[in-house]
Parts: sequence; structure tokens; C-alpha cells
Amino acid sequence: QLSLLRTSDSVARQRLPRLLVMCLGGLVSRCQPSRGGRSFTARFASDKDDLSLSSLKQELETSQRRADVVIAISGVDSAEFKAEASRLREVVNEPGLWDDPARAQKVMAELRGFEAAEARQEKYVELAQEVTLALELSGEASAAGDEDEGRSLLQEAMALLTAWEEKVSRDEVELLMTGKFDQSNCQISIFAGAGGDEACDWVEMLERMYSRYAERKGWGAKRADFLPGDNFGFKSVDLEVSGAYAFGMLRKEGGTHRLVRIWNGKRQTTFAGVQVAPILEDATTEAVEIDPKDLEWQTFRSGGKGGQNVNKVETGVRVVHLPTGIAVRCTDERSQLINKKIALSRLTAKLLMIQEE
Repeated sequence: QLSLLRTSDSVARQRLPRLLVMCLGGLVSRCQPSRGGRSFTARFASDKDDLSLSSLKQELETSQRRADVVIAISGVDSAEFKAEASRLREVVNEPGLWDDPARAQKVMAELRGFEAAEARQEKYVELAQEVTLALELSGEASAAGDEDEGRSLLQEAMALLTAWEEKVSRDEVELLMTGKFDQSNCQISIFAGAGGDEACDWVEMLERMYSRYAERKGWGAKRADFLPGDNFGFKSVDLEVSGAYAFGMLRKEGGTHRLVRIWNGKRQTTFAGVQVAPILEDATTEAVEIDPKDLEWQTFRSGGKGGQNVNKVETGVRVVHLPTGIAVRCTDERSQLINKKIALSRLTAKLLMIQEE
């Protein structure tokens, strides 16, 4: 029997973002259980006989209020927002923009944020119109005595409201992603702690958990590097996750994770450490200067698949930042020079994280 336990504040961390947004919108009442603690989606999905025009109108009003809060916080309707969006579009059309790639990438990233906010507002308006129309047609059909058509339209309105509620929930979380690197992809480094082979097994379990979470989110996840355990599992593994707000969503996973096994009536605990760092653009990392005297480089044979090159030539690199003790290793490529560049980029990202915190 396995009992998976994480740090004591993990549940609070997961619930806090949604609670904060609800408080901002004055919708604390939505955090209270209703009808046996079921949400709107689960309530109507499990009991479609409860469908009624009045209840769906109430849900429409609630979703509209939540959407209005999101729009207000993003400031889409403000004059400042519109002026800045217009300025960025003019800058993008400048002929010499890409003469400075770093500036161009920064401008494009800012413009994407403005366009995403505008698209969000347009989607809310579209959903509100579709739900309102479906409810009006349902009322007219029921008044005309066509109950089947009326119920069909109610179910259509319910599906639209469900999609709206899910989108607003995602957008509420994204509004909390205000960190400098929250929109970036990220690298998750997992390493075994106390527990021997059991800790190596725990590292493999965590990697699989994060990979499946990324898959459900529609993100990409690939194993960048790993060090196998003596018998099974991994002593360490690096997982690269790519997707919208990947770093912002996963940054709080950093820390010590523990696994408690109940075996023959005894409690056995193993530990694994997790580090999460953003994967930054070259322009960002190259702008940071690190004194070469603060770096200690080591090379080694990568081994594994790749032919004689990785098994006989020291293509793998390990760099240690002496002032902080942060170490990064890279065996991604068959070239030592490329691996050095990747390792330095990853080290720079971790140093920027420390500076931001």
C-alpha cells in the first residue's frame, strides 16, 4: 500500500490562486459548497433533469460577473491599454525592427500579451451572445409547447456555459502569472535524496507524474538528461516542459517531496528534491555577464546511445558556479561546445531566478 505525501503546504498552494481571484471579483460565495459541494459542471453533467431556464440564467449572470472581473483586471477597455497596443503594432511594422533581434523579440512578446487579452474579451462576448440566444430560443420553444426543442436548447446553453466557466477559470489563474518568466518553458530537475533504491524509484515516479500532467495540459515534455539508479529508477533526471505558462504553473513544485510506504506495518520514508528553472531565450541569457573566474568546468563522457563519439569523446559538461554552489550538467548534444553553451544558459536561468526571488 502506498501513501503519497507531499510538503504540508502543497494543497494550500494549489487552492490559493483560485481563492485570490474569487476574492478580487467579490465572488467568495462561489468558493462555498453548493448542492452537496458539486460545481456547476459536475452538477448538471450528473443530473440533467435539473435543467431549468432560471437556473441557467443565474449561471449566465455569475459567469458574466467573473468575466467582467477578468476583463477589468487586464484593463482591455482602458485608454492606456489601447494606446500601448496601438504603439506596439506601429513598432512591429517598422522596417528596421529586426536589426536588433533582442528588442524585436521583446516587442513581439509584449504585443502577444496585448493580443491575447483582446482575444479573451472577444471570446467572452461571443460566448455571452450564444448563451443568451440559446436561452431566448429555449424559452420561445417551451412557450410554443415544443418541450423537446426547448430542452435541447437548454442543453446547448449548458454546454456553452460549461466551456465558458472552464475558460474563465484558466484565465483567472493566468492573471496571477505576473512573474518575469512565468510565461516561459521550464526545466524540472529531480534528484534522489535519502532512501537508496527506493528514492531512485520515487524520482522515476515523479518524472512520470509531471510528464502526464504536461500531457493533460497539452504541453510538450521530453527527458533532457538522466542518471540511472544502481538497480532501478533514476538518481537524477531533467525534464524539459514546453507550453503556455509552464514555468508559472510549475515553479512552486520546487522543494523536497517525500514518499511514505507502509510495509509490514512499518513506515518507510524516502525523499527526492525538485528544482524548477525557466528556459530562457538566448538574448536574455547572453545579456547576463558571469565572471569566468566564478565558473568551474568539468568534462566527461556522455555514454549511452550516440556511437563512438559520445562513448569515447568527453562531450558531456558540468559547470559549477562557485559563489552559489549551483551545478548544471548537460549531455544533450554530441558536441562539447554546444553542451557548454546549453549548460551556461541553464545556469544563467537559475541565477536570474535567485535574483528575482
